[in-house]
Amino acid sequence: MNNYNLLIARLDAFIRKFYANKLLRGLIIFLASALAFYLIISLGEYFFYFPSWLRYGLLGIFAVLGIGSLAVWVINPLLKMSRLGKVISHHQAAQIIGDHFPNVKDKLLNILQLSHQSENAQSKELIMASIEQKTQELSPIPFTNAVNLSANKKFLPYLLIPLFIG
Repeated sequence: MNNYNLLIARLDAFIRKFYANKLLRGLIIFLASALAFYLIISLGEYFFYFPSWLRYGLLGIFAVLGIGSLAVWVINPLLKMSRLGKVISHHQAAQIIGDHFPNVKDKLLNILQLSHQSENAQSKELIMASIEQKTQELSPIPFTNAVNLSANKKFLPYLLIPLFIG
């Protein structure tokens, strides 16, 4: 079962990178939205000179929305990266990897199902041999490449737009 444990470790690394991608995307979106909101409020204050009650209200809205979006877009993926809370299962990760690598497709999901069957099966040796054979077939495939961190570059202009407006 050494290869199977290695496969599970590689799936866990994929899950961590999956949430690191969500964290990076959320951080960019959070910073862009906070900066845009701040710029809009500052421009509104400059042109309209809001009364103090409206300034306090906008500050409260900014704080509540900022803390809420920080929790959803940054803290939540950060907690899931450290496996706190509900994270995607190995089966869901196997489906994501299978969608990305066409030669993996159902092999990874089949290995996970076989391992669950082996816990209460009569012919454990045959199932274990099948798991070992299938994990050796999947060993050269880098699962973490299924997550493309550079795809977040498309969100960078949203971070830069408020800088050019201000």
